[in-house]
Amino acid sequence: MGFLFSGVFWGIVIVLLGLSIILNVVAGVKIPFFRVFFGLLLIYWGINLLVGARFGRSGAAVFSNAEVKATAAGKQDVIFGRAVVDLTGIVLKGGANRFEVNTIFGSSIIKLDPAMPVKVVASSAFAGVKLPDGGNIAFGESTWRSPNLNEDSTYLLVKTDVVFGATEVRNR
Repeated sequence: MGFLFSGVFWGIVIVLLGLSIILNVVAGVKIPFFRVFFGLLLIYWGINLLVGARFGRSGAAVFSNAEVKATAAGKQDVIFGRAVVDLTGIVLKGGANRFEVNTIFGSSIIKLDPAMPVKVVASSAFAGVKLPDGGNIAFGESTWRSPNLNEDSTYLLVKTDVVFGATEVRNR
């Protein structure tokens, strides 16, 4: 809930209130500002409940831009924002090393090391996912495997879920 008490949040609220007053006076367009504000607040709280305690903290790009250089398995959430997730520096340990990127109403770029054995499992709903081989997904699930992947040895497993957003997975 720290976002609700930040200067960015209240700055946006004041700018939107001013714009609604100007539109009403100049063009006669009446925008129900407080209804829209309350609706957006409910959406924010709903996403907060869905994502859990990580919302607005490290590991999440919420209403912001983020550049993440991962060195170990982990998770990155992108909600109403944009993130570049660089997985080229991950140190692989035995077996599958899982990294998860969830994008909701935002965009993300996932950078992979072409020499690293990688398996990407991408799920998309009303969104776009572009895979390194040029494949695109708008709805459903697809799996991409790097040419040097052997699932019986050590590799990076990237799981990405995209809803109403865009994700591009690319070899650096």
